[in-house]
Amino acid sequence: MFQTFKNLKISERAGEIMKAIAKADTVCKSREYTAASGVVAMTSRGLGDIFCITVADSMTEVEKKVMMDLEGRIGCPLGDAEVILHEEFNRPHPRMKDSTCFIQFEIFKECV
Repeated sequence: MFQTFKNLKISERAGEIMKAIAKADTVCKSREYTAASGVVAMTSRGLGDIFCITVADSMTEVEKKVMMDLEGRIGCPLGDAEVILHEEFNRPHPRMKDSTCFIQFEIFKECV
């Protein structure tokens, strides 16, 4: 499943969304961590929700379940989500056991 996150496409609106978020009142709603993943959910008032996700190549079934739960929260498969940031790191994550590399990405879910 880790390879799935290598191919995420950044939204054409990413720049404008990031600028708007930087100016908005943003608050953290939740933080969830496992041995090989982290999901921080925030609300940017008047704009929508932002999900900051970190996954390591050492992910197991536990992390796969976390990602499936996240898909339920955003209402679509991660591959179809509006990705506003995507970074790959070819080094171990300092807090993710047995990792050799990791990916960080952010998803934006607009207010409806």
